[in-house]
Amino acid sequence: MANTTISALANTVAVADLTSNDFIVVDNAVAATTKKLAVQDLKRLTLTSVGTGLNFIKDITSGTLRSRSLAAGSNKVTVTNNSDTLEVDIAEAQIDLSNCNNSTSAFLSAVNATTNITAGTLPVTRGGTGVSTLTDKSILATQLSGTDGLRELTMATNGQLIIGGTSGPQVATLTAGTNTSITNTDGGITINNTYSIPSTYIQTNDNAVLGDISVTGLSTSSSGAVTQTGSLAGGVTLNAVGGTITLFASAITANTNTQFTVVNNQVSSTSVIFLSREFQSNVAANNGVHISLASVSNGSFVINITHTGNQDAASIVRKIHFFVLG
Repeated sequence: MANTTISALANTVAVADLTSNDFIVVDNAVAATTKKLAVQDLKRLTLTSVGTGLNFIKDITSGTLRSRSLAAGSNKVTVTNNSDTLEVDIAEAQIDLSNCNNSTSAFLSAVNATTNITAGTLPVTRGGTGVSTLTDKSILATQLSGTDGLRELTMATNGQLIIGGTSGPQVATLTAGTNTSITNTDGGITINNTYSIPSTYIQTNDNAVLGDISVTGLSTSSSGAVTQTGSLAGGVTLNAVGGTITLFASAITANTNTQFTVVNNQVSSTSVIFLSREFQSNVAANNGVHISLASVSNGSFVINITHTGNQDAASIVRKIHFFVLG
């Protein structure tokens, strides 16, 4: 091959036009050897992406290979160089799920018992029942001690109720007491009174016929008698539960009313006073005189003597009987 110089060459080849037949002579002065180097091996390097991950080599600019660095974007992520491996970790303690939107994130903001819980028994401490099966016609109650489970109270008998007690709630039926009957049905309880009222008692709509009524407790020591003096308006004193008052003997003018006071320490303002009259005459005018109770107060009561006829009543013996109740 003849010697030539660069300046003597008229043609310039583009890198894209190089072929496998283009070589450069390489001379090793020490080994005294001459070799050829394929010019294509000296072509500019190109970057080719492999896989779908992030390319850490950025590019080659003016013969310089530039790379990318991997850094944590927040305190929720840490990046560690472990020999030939870059390790990326999530800092779980730094993740706040309080405002998590399940529609735009992969975190759960709600639990669907059908899709999120597929096996096992949810314990009471997690809001569950702690049991995997339940008996028909039963209700749930807490266990008698502790907090880690529930128990079943089966109610399959008519009239059963949950009754509380020191031993905890239990299933039981009501017990009929004296003169009472209980009928238990499906979903109902009927309580009846079986007491039979004696026929001698007065009941609603009875036509009662009363015989003689006797009053006990009266004796000669609890009754007395007194005679009115001066006039029909003269007051008398008789401290007894019952007694007889003989009125002053005088004529009584027709169509008049006279009052007198009976002082009696057996009387209170709430006492009931019974009065009756005793007149000794068969003349209508004389018997046309009536008596009635005017008022009652502590220690006394007032009696009306009223003549409603149109003829005067003669002076005859007239008596008033009284009885204090209460």
